[in-house]
Amino acid sequence: MLSKATPRVVLVTGGADGIGWAAAQRFARAGDRVLIADRNVERAVERADSLGAGHVAIAMDVSSEAQVREGFDRALREFGRLDVLVNNAGVTDPQPIAILDQTADEIRRLQSINVTGAFLAAREAGRIMTAQGRGAIVNLASGAGLVALAKRTSYSASKAAVISLTRTLACEWAARGVRVNAVLPGYTRTQMVQDQIDRGLLSPSTVLARIPAGRMGEPEEMAEGIFFLASDEASYIVGATLVVDGGYTVYGGAGPASSAPAPAAGPRSPRIVTVTGGVSGIGRSVVELFRAAGDRLLVIDRDADGVRTLAAELGGDHLVVQADVTDVAAVDAAFARAKARWGRVDVLINNAGAADVSKSTLDQTAEDFTGVYDVNFSGPLAAAQAAARAMSDGGVIINLGSIAGLAALPRRNAYCAAKAAVTMMTRSLACEWASAGIRVNTVAPGYIDTPAVLTLTSTGRAQLEKIVRRTPIGRLGDPAEVARVIAFLASPAASYITGATLSVDGGWMAFGDAGDASDIH
Repeated sequence: MLSKATPRVVLVTGGADGIGWAAAQRFARAGDRVLIADRNVERAVERADSLGAGHVAIAMDVSSEAQVREGFDRALREFGRLDVLVNNAGVTDPQPIAILDQTADEIRRLQSINVTGAFLAAREAGRIMTAQGRGAIVNLASGAGLVALAKRTSYSASKAAVISLTRTLACEWAARGVRVNAVLPGYTRTQMVQDQIDRGLLSPSTVLARIPAGRMGEPEEMAEGIFFLASDEASYIVGATLVVDGGYTVYGGAGPASSAPAPAAGPRSPRIVTVTGGVSGIGRSVVELFRAAGDRLLVIDRDADGVRTLAAELGGDHLVVQADVTDVAAVDAAFARAKARWGRVDVLINNAGAADVSKSTLDQTAEDFTGVYDVNFSGPLAAAQAAARAMSDGGVIINLGSIAGLAALPRRNAYCAAKAAVTMMTRSLACEWASAGIRVNTVAPGYIDTPAVLTLTSTGRAQLEKIVRRTPIGRLGDPAEVARVIAFLASPAASYITGATLSVDGGWMAFGDAGDASDIH
């Protein structure tokens, strides 16, 4: 890992315009050395010069294997290493066209840039990064890789391919110190999109009505997602997709998703942050991180001893309340105390949960099932309702899901069902509350080194060695790694992210092979 004072070397393909240029500027502002690779070399030179000394332009058409190799060789010659690849270069269909009217040459050209080009750039970056034992690759896919767009078959297919390529490379290189993830932009106000609007190929009013946030994204908002995934703050995110689309891909309604742009919450310092289940594990790491940022905390936990200890540690600037999140009246009362003291709530980290009874389904009683389900779904829903009522002029809700809500875990049906319900709750609330300026997202941790996971392994309900071998990065996550992801999603840098589910699992969800994902013992 590089020291904080060492500038990273960052190569951005398609970096002369649009999202690529916004990303180049974001890394340059952080003090990194940026190589702008673009087939429009004159434009790339102008952009690199505008960033100042130490930044470089490279002529690169990613559909040319020779140019890609030459560009990465130059980067290695000039800087001796490569820390980040922003794999951004791509093209869209010139216009929506029925697949029966597209020629094979048109389809081949688009795939050669969007898919083969992404592969070639990632391969050359991978050669350098695996040799040096570190690096981050952020591929630019699209929401079009998740939801079908009429008469955009070739483009949508290419972006779905990039998503799959991301997962595959992530699993292959994670144990060698290289993280590969993807950002999936929605409709973004780039020159390319503006050209489509000017040519009458895209109706702004139709698009905006379909976006819960009620507006297109800005290139700078996409750049923030890219910058985060490339940072050490995202150290346990592997093979994940970060959707930055204002809720477009999660909206399933038949009518308009919005009628006006969602209000944007202004900067607040300190923020009023509620953390449920904040006494231990991930919740405790969240408490420590937000406290260090100078925020005021309302912590809700059912552990009486833990509440007393934490209250003494935090002091009088914060509130620590003993309550079970399934007790709606107690949750409402806790939020009422926060609102009476500070006038509002800005952020809810909906973390409280409980492990499953781990019985065979045939042996479970209704009480076994509902006891787990209520803590993990009904309680978080009640907390979200209370938080939304206490939020004035917008806010952020981050629900803690799990890989268990995205894939089945045997003998843990209530927990899996509840976490799946939380993920869908996030999507629904994001669409419903966008008009109030409330962003709602899910963080889905994998196996994290918390007391709850250690209990699973110590009681024989989970085998640590098998978990590690099934995780491409080859280790459990640290609670602080999840907390840092939560902090990003709660920040203004995530202003166009809502309804998203971000896996923080070391690549667990990305791995689909039958063997071991890692050989670390």
